[in-house]
Amino acid sequence: MVATLQKTVKQAVLDAGVLQSGHFIFADGDHADIKLEMDNLWNSPENLAIVLDLLTDAKGLPPTDVILGVPRGGQMITQEIVASKRLDLPIALLVRVPGGKKQDFRFVTKQDEELAKSAKSVRIYEDVVTTLSSIAGVVKLLDPKKQDIHSLTIWRRGEVKPEYRMGITDHYLVEEVLSQYSQSECTNKDCKNEY
Repeated sequence: MVATLQKTVKQAVLDAGVLQSGHFIFADGDHADIKLEMDNLWNSPENLAIVLDLLTDAKGLPPTDVILGVPRGGQMITQEIVASKRLDLPIALLVRVPGGKKQDFRFVTKQDEELAKSAKSVRIYEDVVTTLSSIAGVVKLLDPKKQDIHSLTIWRRGEVKPEYRMGITDHYLVEEVLSQYSQSECTNKDCKNEY
């Protein structure tokens, strides 16, 4: 994306109060002093509209037959894009596997699975990625050898691991790494460095 579009979407996200300060511990155990709370975007309709417009008008993406959203944030995006008539495409719905890892998903219905697996071109939406593991979890449900799979995310906040790029082309509106650190590096008084 060109710098002016990145600035536009970044400013919309920041104006929506998405950037939070404090002490946070992520699912992988890493700590941070700032995080992106994309749910706040839905409290700011004007900024949400800017982000959704840029997600649906993203340059360089091929036409797609079906869209999927990573539960929960990406799914909210897909449903809003279709409900607002920005795209007239079918959605294949996913849910997290109960008791599974954060990146374990399944289709909601057999029809969702058939819709996704029969598509030649698939687009996966997500709100924020760090390593791309959640997108890779969705790709495991598809067939990258037969399908052209692209992901589109509002913000990449960390370093993508190369193994998670297998079978997919990833795209981002904003690529800005937000620092995080291990528990042993944490200086917050509430952290206990006991191993």
